[in-house]
Amino acid sequence: MSEHDLVIRSGTIADGSGGDLITGDIAVDDGKITAIGQVPGSGREEIDAAGKIVTPGFVDVHTHYDGQCIWAEELSPSSSHGVTTAIMGNCGVGFAPCRTEDHDMLINVMEGVEDIPGVVMADGLPWNWETFPEYLDVVEKGKRDIDVAAYLPHSPLRVYAMGARGASREPANDDDLAKMRQLSREAMEAGAIGFATSRLSIHKTADGGSIPTFEADVAELEAICGGMTDAGTGTFQVVLD
Repeated sequence: MSEHDLVIRSGTIADGSGGDLITGDIAVDDGKITAIGQVPGSGREEIDAAGKIVTPGFVDVHTHYDGQCIWAEELSPSSSHGVTTAIMGNCGVGFAPCRTEDHDMLINVMEGVEDIPGVVMADGLPWNWETFPEYLDVVEKGKRDIDVAAYLPHSPLRVYAMGARGASREPANDDDLAKMRQLSREAMEAGAIGFATSRLSIHKTADGGSIPTFEADVAELEAICGGMTDAGTGTFQVVLD
């Protein structure tokens, strides 16, 4: 009877600690590494890694697979380069939360910032969500060759809370700030890894305008980060000039 689910044999192991490479085996049971070194016994599955480097998964911390993770199973090129987890929602651009009337605006922002053709997003996305938790539910149901994690993006959050005033970069009032804080907490509790925004002047919409988050007041950022405080989790990601 096999003692382990998987044993990777004789690989050159980089354990992620920054220490020297070692040659040895890795045992995996129930999806977790249970032994590193010289592993006795057999595995139900065994891989000969002699002459190959065995490493922890690589996390691509800045991607924009917010749409591709919905319409495609292969998150290339990241997955082709050894990435095992991709972080999306960066620069505060994304597709949730959103109402039907906001779809074109969010496409315009993503197309301008990331040079993704608008028609791909318009035709490739089912838009069968409104809230950020609902978006995460749709993502979770998909099949992909690597894992993904998502920030709550500022542009759709601002427009969802403020409507056209948010898109035109008007200052947020107290009710807007309270709404964004509540939505931030809701997103974190649903599984967002944090909140992302951009204050980069070269980030423009496809029609050349400034994105909704450009020069948003610090009080707005504090309110949204307050939602992460309320939830007890979350990382703040910002792109600055």
